[in-house]
Amino acid sequence: MSVDILSPEQFEAETNPRPAPQALKTPVAPASLSPGNALVPETVVPHAGSPAMIRPTEMLSAKTLADPRSRQARADLATLASDERMVQLCNLEAMDQIRKWRADFQPERVVPYAMVEETISATSITANGAAFRSRRNWYALKFTCELARDGESVTGFAFLVGDPVSREKWDELGLPAVH
Repeated sequence: MSVDILSPEQFEAETNPRPAPQALKTPVAPASLSPGNALVPETVVPHAGSPAMIRPTEMLSAKTLADPRSRQARADLATLASDERMVQLCNLEAMDQIRKWRADFQPERVVPYAMVEETISATSITANGAAFRSRRNWYALKFTCELARDGESVTGFAFLVGDPVSREKWDELGLPAVH
């Protein structure tokens, strides 16, 4: 678990809600000539939808935390308020699942509110605008994380890795260039 020391200005920037990214606009179909030479727009074929979320069957964060090298992380988690502990557990699960899914990714940090504020309920977190850092680059991430009733362990997880976040957006989104 990492801890960042923030200046008052950085804290204010981190705790104020960020504007949601603009929705993607449906491209306008080009016009084509009909047999009667009148301009008629071509039929727009709807997008097949976004890719399906990856739903692992094995949760990994408990195993990571059980490792003797995670002693300090376990101690740090115990000091956090329940919502923050849930967020940190889900962030850890996200990093573990991404690493297992694709070995070329080496996630070292997750920001669940990078593009859209995460939603926290009693036993779940939904992060539709998250980002994760791997090998000095940030990538878009979406995940849902289900926790046990006590909020102490992850019981279900689904995720979808998106495109790299352009370097020009990092400052705007509060994504540090170095970890």
